[in-house]
Amino acid sequence: MDDRIEFQNATIVDGTGRTPQTGHVLVEGETIRRVDETPTGATREIDLDGAYLTPGFIDMHSHSDLRLFEKPTAAENVSQGITTEVLGQDGVSVAPVPSELTDEWENRIRPLDGTIEDPWQWTTVDEYLEQLEAASPGVNCAYYAPHGNLRSLLAGFEDRPLERDEVESLRAELTTAIDDGAFGLSTGMIYPPSSYARDDELVALAETLAERKTLMVSHVWNETDRVVESIDRYLDICHRGGCHAHVSHLKVGGEDNWGTSKAVLALFDDAADRGQHVTFDQYPYTSGSTMLSALLPPWARTGDAAATLERLRDDETRTEIAADIDSPGDWENLARAAGTWENILITRTASGRNQGRTIAAIAADRDCEPIDAMFDLLLEEALDVTMVDFIMAEEDIERFLADPRGTFCTDGIFGGKPHPRAIGAFPRILERYVREREVLPIETAVYKAAGQPAAILGLSDRGRIAAGYKADLVAFDLDQVRERGTYEEPMQLADGIEYVLVNGTVAVDGGESTASRSGRVLRSTEEWGRQCRPAASERRQGLSVGE
Repeated sequence: MDDRIEFQNATIVDGTGRTPQTGHVLVEGETIRRVDETPTGATREIDLDGAYLTPGFIDMHSHSDLRLFEKPTAAENVSQGITTEVLGQDGVSVAPVPSELTDEWENRIRPLDGTIEDPWQWTTVDEYLEQLEAASPGVNCAYYAPHGNLRSLLAGFEDRPLERDEVESLRAELTTAIDDGAFGLSTGMIYPPSSYARDDELVALAETLAERKTLMVSHVWNETDRVVESIDRYLDICHRGGCHAHVSHLKVGGEDNWGTSKAVLALFDDAADRGQHVTFDQYPYTSGSTMLSALLPPWARTGDAAATLERLRDDETRTEIAADIDSPGDWENLARAAGTWENILITRTASGRNQGRTIAAIAADRDCEPIDAMFDLLLEEALDVTMVDFIMAEEDIERFLADPRGTFCTDGIFGGKPHPRAIGAFPRILERYVREREVLPIETAVYKAAGQPAAILGLSDRGRIAAGYKADLVAFDLDQVRERGTYEEPMQLADGIEYVLVNGTVAVDGGESTASRSGRVLRSTEEWGRQCRPAASERRQGLSVGE
């Protein structure tokens, strides 16, 4: 390990949104020691010859909760310039879990978060983070407390209102999770049991978050026909509770809804006018990815996995499900949003069969209706199927990308032939939207990739190039950055990210992964230095030159 590394002749994009400056950056151990116009000299000197040097990128929505145990070097992440991942997303993740429901939780989150070889050795957030730290991940990790997991401690997978004393217990469980290291609360309004929450329950949790001055993060109820209504409802909940509102993987799905991004951003403007703090994350693709079972109406997913599978075995119930999918309704109907079964692509199955094929193609082979092919696939694979759905428009993506309230994410769901966002989201932003289409300048892109997410999480010494900050750094020639993954062959690492440092250790050297494992498990109150998240204005200003 080089104790002192100096990047010389760099075009420094410092993560604040300021115009890039030419200079030299000295790293000593885990820390940026000096940023200056003249070089100092070091054990290792890297002449960037004008290439960009930025803070490490923060993936604000990741599903590597279990993958980091099996693939701790995180090559697919660091090769994008990602140095920190935020786990515990969509209200359903790996901790906390009631010990009697661990098996059900393992089955339930497998399509999103994968699996590990050994049984889970945790039930609490604290125990999970300890196990993750012992795995020595190659990236830094932050964690949200998943609402559905917290709710299952009190009500299992029951779809019912919580009693008043249960809501108070739920608030106490959230407080414990934050004390254990969670940075906020994630909710998943299409994923049971998080989807069973009533608004008053969520307002109460928002009040707890407000006491800690931290955030609620939400996959909202509907990202298609009722996206404006859903986001408005979510913002109202956070406003009533007094907490920061952050929208997960912001999108507008379904051709009839394209262009609605204007109305969504108008909601954010109205919230700002009333003093509300609103942010979001997004990935830069016209397709999404989730569990294939998300195509089923909510009533068909009620209860545990066995109950859902039993419904799919019953011909009469299948007919009812098909009728719901074929009709307008007040639930998020992703199949209708896709418009055609050719726009539903299977990415991973438990058996490995049918990966990389559309539902339409599978149905043609089986000489059956596409919806029956979908039902049968869910049965054959015991619900363990993920998909890509092509439902979005470029104009909405670009409008959200240009908005400074946003941050970036991969929403990376691995396994089989995953959505290429898992491997190429950040390079795609640099290549397509900064260099080619000029949707946003490099300084804004880096602010949204590093400085803004660090401020949202309350990380006082990351997300910026300044003396005294952690040496999470990325170096690249913008002209050479290229996403290589495709829907057909997604697992191709991007080109052009030449150097990545994670806590001062070189993770990518000359464009090649070093397989280093220098990440840290970040815990909220330790990073905040107190029980409450600090305001952005309280973040560390850095050491003076030469100090």
